[in-house]
Amino acid sequence: MSARVHRSLAPDTLPFWRQQALIVAYRAMPWKYIEFPGPVVKSFLPHLHHVTEAFQDCFEELPRATRTDFMLTLIEAFRFPDMAWKYFAIGQAELAAGRLKDTHLRLCIGQTKAVLGRLSGNMDEAVSSLQDIVSNDSAAAASKRVRCEVGVAIIQRSLNCIQVADLSTAQKLLEDWNPHDAEPSPLEKILSFRKCSLLGRVMRLQGNFIKALELLETAHQASQIPSDIVFDEDLRDLTCDLADTLRGLDEPVAGERYLRTEIIRRTERPDPLPGKSLLELALAEALFAQDRYEEAKDICVDIESRASLLKYERLRVNVILAKLSHIRSDFEVALSRWSEAMQALQEFTLVDGQVQNIISASMADALDAQGHNWLTKESPRKASLTELAKPEGVPHWIAGFRQWAEYLQSKAT
Repeated sequence: MSARVHRSLAPDTLPFWRQQALIVAYRAMPWKYIEFPGPVVKSFLPHLHHVTEAFQDCFEELPRATRTDFMLTLIEAFRFPDMAWKYFAIGQAELAAGRLKDTHLRLCIGQTKAVLGRLSGNMDEAVSSLQDIVSNDSAAAASKRVRCEVGVAIIQRSLNCIQVADLSTAQKLLEDWNPHDAEPSPLEKILSFRKCSLLGRVMRLQGNFIKALELLETAHQASQIPSDIVFDEDLRDLTCDLADTLRGLDEPVAGERYLRTEIIRRTERPDPLPGKSLLELALAEALFAQDRYEEAKDICVDIESRASLLKYERLRVNVILAKLSHIRSDFEVALSRWSEAMQALQEFTLVDGQVQNIISASMADALDAQGHNWLTKESPRKASLTELAKPEGVPHWIAGFRQWAEYLQSKAT
């Protein structure tokens, strides 16, 4: 078919029609915060990949405005799975940029490479991609849009800090950014929303649950105000942070309400949004906190049967199932689940010492309960329980672990 179409066209019109094919393919991609991500987006990606690859030696033939629009769309499309696509999208965006001197494009590419570095576990790349992103460039000083993009770079830096548990630096970075004007632009509204969301997460990870709840509720309220800004793609993580914060405040019923509302909203759309496993795991934890063990177990068993779980999802599902077995004195199954959780924990670039100690103490407690106390008289149980009292690490990373550590300590005294 392709060959027949080529033969039917005059040779001098081929460059024009090739450009049109590229434009049609890339303009089918929805931009975050501007358009709803439709259910057919995934079916567009192979076409965009094909025309981009076919055009990669001719990017300089494109008018500057079209070339810039194309590069920014590739950067927007970067957020879709999988990793191979992400590497391709950012690589082609850099190739298309060529020798163009555009501060805005440079900022966008740097931020996207930082995300890629975090996703791939290459924190050196994540940090270096943002190294020179804030400059004294006169264009940056003159353009409000670029100043906003510098705000996005600050958010990316804070995410890098969260990734390596440098929460105090992340907090300072976020607190130092504010909208430039009393009446913020749409981009500034998005940045303010992200600032509140991430600062709320940082506060939760630090155990400052009251301040975290205040910030997260502010972000949630902003997302519910009717406007031209589409926050749909951020609501899953925001809702999980809200529910996990309420778990930290021992208010799981309120957390359950947020979670069920978001789950229903996502499933009742004409094009149901993917990624509900994280929401359901937060729901399972909220149910566990209410002693609704069977409901929590049913959710976890269903999630575990799904293909391609994220590594955090695998960790959390094993933690909740381990706690469910442990609390019911099914220690053999609990020990197996705690072992799975420990194995899942090792997949993370930065293994959190507090979380590791709590899992170790749980394994030791399960062994003790089965009469294997000769294995755990001195180590690792004694050491692990001692470590639970130390402030190092991020003990609030996994919601409910603080209460679980208290439960283990109460058994030991």
